[in-house]
Amino acid sequence: VKISGGISNLSFGFRGVMKIRESIHSVFLQHAILESGMDVGIVNAHEMIAYQELEDDMKQLCENLVFNRIPEATDDMLERTGYERACIDARKKNLPPPRKPRGRLPQMPRLQFDYDKIPPKPATEPPLPTSDAAQNHVPNPYINSNLTHEKIAAIRAKATNVTKPNIDYTQPSDTYPSSFPHFVRGRDSVREYVTKLFTSRIAIYDGAMGTMIQNYAKRNRLEEEEYRGDRFANWSCATKGNNDQLSISQPQIIQGIYRQYLEEGGSDLIGTNTFSSTTIAMADYEMEDYVYELNYEGARLAREVCDEVTAKDPTKPRFVVGAIGPTNRTGSISPSVEDPAARNVTFDELVEAYFEQIVGLMDGGADILMVETIFDTLNAKAALYAVGEYLEFTGLDVPVFVSGTLVDQSGRTLSGQTGEAFYASIRHAKPMCVGLNCALGAKHMTPFVEKLAKCVECFLH
Repeated sequence: VKISGGISNLSFGFRGVMKIRESIHSVFLQHAILESGMDVGIVNAHEMIAYQELEDDMKQLCENLVFNRIPEATDDMLERTGYERACIDARKKNLPPPRKPRGRLPQMPRLQFDYDKIPPKPATEPPLPTSDAAQNHVPNPYINSNLTHEKIAAIRAKATNVTKPNIDYTQPSDTYPSSFPHFVRGRDSVREYVTKLFTSRIAIYDGAMGTMIQNYAKRNRLEEEEYRGDRFANWSCATKGNNDQLSISQPQIIQGIYRQYLEEGGSDLIGTNTFSSTTIAMADYEMEDYVYELNYEGARLAREVCDEVTAKDPTKPRFVVGAIGPTNRTGSISPSVEDPAARNVTFDELVEAYFEQIVGLMDGGADILMVETIFDTLNAKAALYAVGEYLEFTGLDVPVFVSGTLVDQSGRTLSGQTGEAFYASIRHAKPMCVGLNCALGAKHMTPFVEKLAKCVECFLH
């Protein structure tokens, strides 16, 4: 016969709070009788609480205590005892009950969904955008004249180009052999090629146009007159310093820099001279109307030099990366110390400016788009929104790169985010490559690049 003496001995340490004691007794009797065969015990029948009437959290506390399931079981029950004693005192004084302890969250098995049953497979490429073209690696046909969405057509209609621009860059499919490392526009997928390139060797990207233009100016005359050229000889304001303008006024200088990057630097990808080619940034020079032409010419010149250098060695194709700069305004930071809520640009204005830039870059022959030198994540999100809008209107698959800027040794952007937080903010756009530029110098950038490398799901630069 299995017999227990006075059950109250089990809960003697919690005397004074009957609810706690009888809850412990209830749990003990439930398991002792039904699971272990106990058939005799001395109980206080008047105070007993049925096992089924116990609160769920109380039942969990009692079972942890009776079975000694966790090291904190006694401490948890003492905390609950203090709460129940405080409730008794509150009732005596006609006061509202105190706040109930939160207790421990139950460890429940995770609900399984259909996607949990999909067997894992190794990642062979970065996460793909959701469009059919990206999912199926459909090659960009490079026939931009077929892109006739009204928003794109409206931008082309107000273009300032002296002659009608050529916007088609497709190549005959037999231009080069069909196997990697050869590449033919219209036949091969840029996304597939770049994936193979990045997974087979270290690829080189160059495009620091500002420093190269400064170096050129040290050896050659590059004053207001040269910036203006014949096209802008009678311009109404000073234009020296508007480097993007040189794509129109001094194209030979820009092509020469592109050629240096490709032939002397061995670059696989080069960025276009379009860092400030948005209506927002060009307002400083009263050149808002020339934004399409600036982007078109910046990309076209790069396209011509890339094709020229590729023809000399078809086993090393060169790609044009359309550079999308941050503009000279910030969407999330006030320009006024006195008014933190003030903004000098809206999200919609940024999207509109970026969209016009993207149309010009793609019409100029860009293979890839890069949102670069991001110091304000909201600006980057506006640029990525504009990219997504363009891809939705056109149905194309164009890889997107993103490059952030850390402003000091804290490892944060100007808008206050760490590199990891920055990636989390733009991850939804499914960039093919993410990285940081050389703002702090290579030595100081190393720890921040290492941290970013541990969290990105795509390629890193």
